[in-house]
Amino acid sequence: MNNASAEFIVDFLPREVRRRGVLVTSRRRSMLLLGLLGVMVVGVAGHSLNRFHEAEARRSVSLALTTNATNVDDVIDRLAAEQRELHRYLSVYDRLALPIEQSDIIATITNLMPERSSLSMLRMEVKQSASGTSNDSNANAQANEKSAAAPANTGNVPTAAPARWMEITIHGYAADNADLYEFERKLTNTKPFTAVTVSENKPTDIARGRIQEFAVNCRIDLDVQYVRSGGNSVAAVAKGASR
Repeated sequence: MNNASAEFIVDFLPREVRRRGVLVTSRRRSMLLLGLLGVMVVGVAGHSLNRFHEAEARRSVSLALTTNATNVDDVIDRLAAEQRELHRYLSVYDRLALPIEQSDIIATITNLMPERSSLSMLRMEVKQSASGTSNDSNANAQANEKSAAAPANTGNVPTAAPARWMEITIHGYAADNADLYEFERKLTNTKPFTAVTVSENKPTDIARGRIQEFAVNCRIDLDVQYVRSGGNSVAAVAKGASR
């Protein structure tokens, strides 16, 4: 025997209430969609605003770099000009700097003089040939290269063509001609003196007798690097014996 069942649904809500509920639900759904749309619009607007500010910042940086580029070029030009000026000063210093101290020259001459002679005046004058002016920097560079390759005990290392020299005039008094010529001989055999000549020699009367007043000329090549062998100066070499 088959059992049959039946289901009955009874809606107690009035039709007007049901229709109003459907309208409220639709309205809520629409409001939710409108809210989501508004949030999306605000997000897109905020992102666009951030991108605008970023682009504006990049544009400002680009303008600043473009504006400062001229200042950077000015700084580079000024540094280049200062470097050229420094090279010019160094070139002038290389031409004026002496390879030997004046005190060593005076001490050497004083130690070479005989006991019965005295020094009254010493004049040192630096001279330069016209041909050596333009090639002075090259000559100094060659001198440095040759000095680096020379042995440690070398007395002097000459350049290819010395263009600078020092003219020395020695005025003094000697007891007789023998002392004068002895001084000339020692000076001739002593480096760095060259071209030693007696330019003046005349007798002079004093209260205790007669002495010889003399003037000796010599020269020192300045395009030469003088090395102090064994740690001794040029003046110290002249104390014992002449070279």
